[in-house]
Amino acid sequence: MAQRIVVTGGAGFVGSHLVELLASAGARVSVIDDLSRGRRAWLHPDAELHELDLRDADAVSAVLRSARPDVVVHLAAMHFIPAVDGAPELAWDVNVNATRVLVDALAARPPERLLFASTAAVYPDCAGPIDEAQAAKPLDLYGRTKLEGERLVAELEAKTGTRALVARIFNVVGRRETNAHVVPELVGQLRGGNTVVRLGNLENRRDYTDVRDVADALHRLLAVADGSPATFNVGAGRSTSVAELVRMCGEILGRRVEIESHEQRRRSQDRAELVADARLLRATTAWEPRWTLRETIADLLAAPDAG
Repeated sequence: MAQRIVVTGGAGFVGSHLVELLASAGARVSVIDDLSRGRRAWLHPDAELHELDLRDADAVSAVLRSARPDVVVHLAAMHFIPAVDGAPELAWDVNVNATRVLVDALAARPPERLLFASTAAVYPDCAGPIDEAQAAKPLDLYGRTKLEGERLVAELEAKTGTRALVARIFNVVGRRETNAHVVPELVGQLRGGNTVVRLGNLENRRDYTDVRDVADALHRLLAVADGSPATFNVGAGRSTSVAELVRMCGEILGRRVEIESHEQRRRSQDRAELVADARLLRATTAWEPRWTLRETIADLLAAPDAG
């Protein structure tokens, strides 16, 4: 019998790529998404979409009763940090209270596995690669909401025996991004023919991983053996500065690109570096990123849109 999988946020950036992998592998996939960021057009044709707000407990329970999932992947959240900071009550509601609604509904009929998409933002400000042994100490509200989500899924595991897995995802880049992070902002300006780009912080370094590789990592995590670790970093393990991204774009396009750093685009609190030590993920699942950052950026620059 085909595995039954529910993916929250499955029409979004990472979710739609993951749903493609799951459906192509023969799973029966049900997607819960309010389409605030996701797109119906991005969904695999074999996936069933339930357009609803995850905070609607009755609607969520009805979908779970109907879908009877063996596995649940919880991706739905507010991710864009300026949006989170600009609407803290909404962010807590969407990222924490909606997760509580989901786990309460799952407690009535526990799935075999629940994979929770967390974030590298749960870690403190550290130089160099961060591994999963690093104690969590979020710097911002987004990280705090995701750490609380980790606690909620751990409670579900303790209460029901559902195997709870946590993926702490670092920076994701690629097609279908709808938040104004630095890479889509940079690519969007350059696609318009600009020779001068207007950005914020230029020297902060991030671990950028292609969305297709992130989806592959999540797919592999669903099959990890019982008794394996429960928390995994998902990142390529290389850091790149914004200035280096701009230079890379210029090399791909074959033209010189100037940078204007605008104070209003700078974050008041920003890490100098955030890069993954993903050796645990590699050792446990044999995952390796297939796309280099240069290949991803070239694909985005060549694409007519983000789809």
